[in-house]
Amino acid sequence: MPRFEVHARLLEDCHSLGRFGLSHVLLHRNATLPWFILVPEVGAGVTELHELDRAQGRLLAGEVQLVARFVKERLGARKINTAAIGNIVAQLHVHVVGRDPEDPCWPGVVWGRLPDGPAWPAARLGAIWSELRRWRVDNE
Repeated sequence: MPRFEVHARLLEDCHSLGRFGLSHVLLHRNATLPWFILVPEVGAGVTELHELDRAQGRLLAGEVQLVARFVKERLGARKINTAAIGNIVAQLHVHVVGRDPEDPCWPGVVWGRLPDGPAWPAARLGAIWSELRRWRVDNE
């Protein structure tokens, strides 16, 4: 059985923070807004949400909901965009993007439109991952 790997394009665009029960948790490198990507560790042939088995679907939905609540309640986003598009990277992954009327893409989409912005400082990445893990323990 081949070893699971997150698609290189996702790793190029994101910081790898760690792992939940099913998903690898990534954070987009551009710190203009909180943009998480969850990559469920499932078979290579599974590229769409509806292809997950019921247990995987429930687990992924719970992980997405947890991250969305974290982004809204702890990182202060006013709106959450959630999507599993996969037109460029076929590997199943779910975007959880914190939006705000002041962000540079509002009210349009961020995909392919987010201007270059500051990178996340290394210390902030570690703090976000630690806080998200604590949030998970406290809210599951």
